[in-house]
Amino acid sequence: MNFHLSFLDDERRVKEVWEADFENEHTAICWMWMVGGVRALKHDWSTMELLCRRCSAGQVTDCPRVSCGTQECCIARVPARVLQPTSKAERPQPRARPLILIVERDDITATSHESIALDAGFSVGASWSNYASAGKWLSAHSPDAAILDVKLQDKSCVELAKKLSEREIPFLAVSGYSAGTPGLNRIFRSVPWLEKPVTTAGLHLALRSIL
Repeated sequence: MNFHLSFLDDERRVKEVWEADFENEHTAICWMWMVGGVRALKHDWSTMELLCRRCSAGQVTDCPRVSCGTQECCIARVPARVLQPTSKAERPQPRARPLILIVERDDITATSHESIALDAGFSVGASWSNYASAGKWLSAHSPDAAILDVKLQDKSCVELAKKLSEREIPFLAVSGYSAGTPGLNRIFRSVPWLEKPVTTAGLHLALRSIL
């Protein structure tokens, strides 16, 4: 099976693992969100993690991820709490076309994120590649949500993530590193994490889940 979906409790202990074969990540991501999400909520589990085994199985020879090779890639991690209807009801209601802040160090990737967001019915307030510009913009604006690259051109985005959290602005993390990479700041454990390159379905569903 080339995809594994793990369900974890609050102590990050694996409680159940599903296995499936899919031709692409788009289908696997949808499977995780739509089918796995129901299972996670039913059992009150804390987190879902989707692992791709296509590289280690020799099914993909040109994987662009830094974590490819003999190891599994944790391509998405979703806290179950963002899927709960009650948690959504408690959030501030977004605009009719939610305003998204994109903070991404790579210009081509940022353009891709912007296109996906616009096609999904969101509006994009700004797109920045560094902490200084994004922080300055955020001090004068109130987006409904944000897409954060974990490592920016000038520094980590941990401080930016803290500012968003303090203002109760939801965000999701994207990175070239796996969600299981050691040493990641704890602030990213409670938000959806997508490993680059992200799929259209992954980014769309992640945005919908936090708004």
